[in-house]
Amino acid sequence: MLEADGRGSPWCAACAAVDGSVELRVGEPRRGLLRRRDPDGEAWLRDHGFFAVLDAWALPVPAETSDAQCAATLEAALAGGHGVEPGTRLEHVLTHPGLLEGIDPPPPDAPLEQHLAAAFHGLVRAGDGRYTIGSGRPELLRAWVWVVDGELLVEREIPGVEASPGESWREPLTPDGADAAAAELARRERADRPGADREPWIFGYIV
Repeated sequence: MLEADGRGSPWCAACAAVDGSVELRVGEPRRGLLRRRDPDGEAWLRDHGFFAVLDAWALPVPAETSDAQCAATLEAALAGGHGVEPGTRLEHVLTHPGLLEGIDPPPPDAPLEQHLAAAFHGLVRAGDGRYTIGSGRPELLRAWVWVVDGELLVEREIPGVEASPGESWREPLTPDGADAAAAELARRERADRPGADREPWIFGYIV
């Protein structure tokens, strides 16, 4: 996540999915001292293919999109959606890694439970923190996975259920527990959406 120098709220980010595709994001356009919604900025983003998501606007792009194309798209979105001058310096704010250091990534076409297990093994090794688990184009939140009281706590969103999370369960904070959490979460996601393995999945570790 990068912020426009000295501006605070205009920000952009690139989120990489396990299949190599990318979702580009910018913050919600605001204007004035009261930071009211900016309909003109929203209209520009909508006209250029962005979708309104929670606290942001998102544009999914395929894996073959180059870094230069992604950068140019984000620069244009900051200019058109937020009025940021082209060439404005951007400052790094934060990074939510998809995998923790020392964890080998599965192949991009590996089954969902293998990607989840790799992330959860990182949680076991770290013994702290949480993962956001999302999928789709644009991404929708599917689950949170936390380290709580020496266990893995899985909190899963259920389509059509307003209460969040829709369901939860715990597994031991061990490699076997990580594998069990991954297998069960993948099973439940496939039960809701049989094509879940073909969706782009985005993981983000937060301390």
